[in-house]
Amino acid sequence: LGGERARLGPDVAARLEADRAAFQAWLADNPGRFVYGVTSDFGPHANRRLEGEERRRLRQLGVPFLGLSFGDGALPEAGVRAMVVALLALFLRGGPAAGPAVAEALCRALDGPLPKIPDGGLTSPGEMMPMFYLYQAIPELVADEGQASAGNSAAASVGLAGLAAIGARRRLELAVQVLALSYEAFNAPLEHLDPALGELWGDPFEAEALARLMACLEGVPTDGRRDYQAPVSYRILPRVLGQALRAGARLSDTVEVSLQAMVSNPMFLPEEGRGGARALSTGGFHNALVPQALDGMSAAWVDLASLMHRHIVKLHRGAVSGLPDRLVREGESYRQGRTTSYLEFVPGDILEEMRRWAEPSLLSPAEPGASHQDDVSAPGLIAWRNERRVAVLFDRVMAVMAAVASQALDVTGRAAPVPLTGFLEEVREHFPPVCEKRVLGEDAARLAAAFTHRAAGSERA
Repeated sequence: LGGERARLGPDVAARLEADRAAFQAWLADNPGRFVYGVTSDFGPHANRRLEGEERRRLRQLGVPFLGLSFGDGALPEAGVRAMVVALLALFLRGGPAAGPAVAEALCRALDGPLPKIPDGGLTSPGEMMPMFYLYQAIPELVADEGQASAGNSAAASVGLAGLAAIGARRRLELAVQVLALSYEAFNAPLEHLDPALGELWGDPFEAEALARLMACLEGVPTDGRRDYQAPVSYRILPRVLGQALRAGARLSDTVEVSLQAMVSNPMFLPEEGRGGARALSTGGFHNALVPQALDGMSAAWVDLASLMHRHIVKLHRGAVSGLPDRLVREGESYRQGRTTSYLEFVPGDILEEMRRWAEPSLLSPAEPGASHQDDVSAPGLIAWRNERRVAVLFDRVMAVMAAVASQALDVTGRAAPVPLTGFLEEVREHFPPVCEKRVLGEDAARLAAAFTHRAAGSERA
C-alpha cells in the first residue's frame, strides 16, 4: 500500500543459489524422474517426457498465452503488488529452486510499473490466469530451465486477501465508532454492555466488542438513560460485533499462515528435508483457507449492516426511541425537509445487494476447462471480489447510520461522548446536521466514499 521497495540481502541470495545448485545436481543424478514442467510438458501434456534439447526449446518459446481475461476494469495496483509479494514469499522459501535472479526480478517489479491485470475472468486451476500477465512482465519467472517451478501458486488470492484483511481491520474500527454513536444517540442502557457479560459468554471476541464499545462511551452520563431494555438489535450488538471481530482476525491469521505456506507445483525438497532430496508434484497452489475466510468476512458485513438498518429505523420511531418522532425538530413537520426521515429506506436495497454478493464461494460443480488435468478452479479470487463489493456496500449503510445518529444527537442538543467527539466532527464535515432542505443522498455518498477511502489506507475519513 505504501509503495515500499524490497531488496535481497547477500545471505538470502547465497541460500537461493545453493538451493538451485542442489536441484540441478539432483536432476543430474535422477535423469529419469518425473518433475512437472521440468522433465515433462505442461498441463494436458504432463505425461509427455522432455529431454534436454526439447526442454530448452520449450523454455525459449515461453508462455503460450499473453493474457486471456477481461472484465470491467483492472485489479488495484496495490493488489498486483500484493501478488508479487506473495510470489516473493514462495521463492524465498526455496521450494521452486530458482536462483537469486528470480527473487531479484520480483523485487525490481515492486518498483514498477506493474502490469494491468483485468479484474474479471481470472478464476482458474492454480490461479494461472493472472499469472499469464505476470509472466510477461517478469520474464525471469519462466526463463530458466534449471529451476523447479515458475511460480504457479495461490499468489493472487493470498496477496489480495492480505489487502482485504488490512481493509477489514480499519473498517471494523470505523464500525465500532459508528455503532457506539448509534448506541449513545438511542440512549440505550449501559447494562447491555456490562463487562461481566463477556465472562458469561466465554468468547474473547465478544468480550473485546464489549470493551471497545464501552471505551467509545467512556464518560457518558448514567442518569437520564432509558430505564428499560432497548430493542434486540441493541442488546445483541456486542455479540454480532464480536463475531465480526472474529471474522477479521480469522482473515488476518489465514493470510499470515498462507504467506508462510506458499507452495507451487512442483516443489523441490533438499537433502536435509525429511525423506531425503526429492521433487514433489503438489496441489499446494490451491489455497482452500482463503475463500472461507473471505466468505466469513462478507457474512459479517451483512450481519452488521442488518443491525445498523434496524438502528436507523428505530432512531426515527419516537415511540420506541423516546426521541422526537422521525427526528423532526420541535414544532416542525417532516415535510419541511429538515430531517433524516426517509433515509431509512436507502439501506434496504443496499442490503439486498450485499446478500447476493455474500453468497459462499464454493467449488464449482462444473469442470472448468478442456484439459483433463485442470478440472477444479480455485475460488479465492471470486471470494475476494465478493468481499470487496460487500465491504463497499457496507460503507454505504454505515454512512447512513452515522448520519442518522449525528442527527439524533443534534435535534436533542446532546454532545457526542468525549472519545467520539473527533469522529463525529469528521462525520459532520461530509454530512452536516440537517437544518435546511438539501439533497441528502449526495452528502451520504461523500461520507460513504470517505469511509471506503479510510479503509483503503488514508488516515482521515
